[in-house]
Amino acid sequence: MITDDDIKIVVAHNEYEKGKKKLQQIEKKNHSFFSKKWLVAASIIFITSLFGWLLLPSEIHNDELYAAYFKPYTNVIAPVSRSDKNKSILKTAFKNYENKKYVEALEGLEKSITKENKTALYLYIAVTNLKLENTKNAIAILEENIEFSNTWKDKYLWYLSLAYLKEKKTEKAIKTLKILSKQVANFKKEETLSLLKKLE
Repeated sequence: MITDDDIKIVVAHNEYEKGKKKLQQIEKKNHSFFSKKWLVAASIIFITSLFGWLLLPSEIHNDELYAAYFKPYTNVIAPVSRSDKNKSILKTAFKNYENKKYVEALEGLEKSITKENKTALYLYIAVTNLKLENTKNAIAILEENIEFSNTWKDKYLWYLSLAYLKEKKTEKAIKTLKILSKQVANFKKEETLSLLKKLE
C-alpha cells in the first residue's frame, strides 16, 4: 500500500532530479560562457600583441642590426708589434685604436693627418667617432671624403650605411648599400647583401 510518505519521497526524488539537471545545464552554460569569454580575451591579447610587434618602431630593429654588423675596421696603416720602438703620434694612435682607447686614438689620428694619408685616416676617424657614439660626426666625415679614393670607397660606403642605420635613416642606408653592392671591390660583399635583404 502506497502511503503519503511514499508519494512525498517520489515527488522529492523527481524534484531533486529536475533540480540536478537544471544545475548541470546552468553549469554547462556558465562554463561555455566563461570559455567563450576567455577565448575572446585571449584573442584580443594575441591581436594586440601582433599589431604591437608589427608596429614596433624600426629603431629597435636598426639598433640590433647595427650591433650585429658593426666592427671597427682593421688597422692596416700602422700595424702594432711588441718590438716596435717607433713612438710616433700615428703609431700611438693606432695602438690606442687597437686597444679600444678611442678617445686617445681619435686625438692621435686627427693630429696625424697629412695630404698623403688623409683618405685612409678619415675612415679610421669616422669609425672611431662611431665607437664614441658621435654618429653625426662620422656621417659628415664619410660623406665629405667618400669620392677621394677608389681604394677606400667600399669601406666608406659600408661604414656610411651603418652610420645611417644607427641614425634611423633606413632609406639612406638602403640606398648606400645598393651602391656598395654594385662596387667591383667590396670587402663586405656578403654582409652588404645580407643587410640589404633584412632592410628591404
